[in-house]
Amino acid sequence: MNPQPLDHLLFAPELIVVDLVEAALLALERALLVEHPLLDAPPPTEHPPVRRRARDVLRRVERLRASLRRYSRVVQDILREAEQRDSPF
Repeated sequence: MNPQPLDHLLFAPELIVVDLVEAALLALERALLVEHPLLDAPPPTEHPPVRRRARDVLRRVERLRASLRRYSRVVQDILREAEQRDSPF
């Protein structure tokens, strides 16, 4: 989780949830790699169905994580712009 200034969380409380989801995705990723240690290995000609599904989940985790990071960066940019407009300096 990323520590956020309190005022940012008051104006964009979804950042708390984004951080929690990122932590949950990391836990899911680690659990899948522990359960299926061969996921990182080059795929043989035929994976069992459960391993194929686990690989699919990991690919989707990466895409979701990237989307969440992009969303978070945009929100942070908006908050910084608002701070600059409100700053007397």
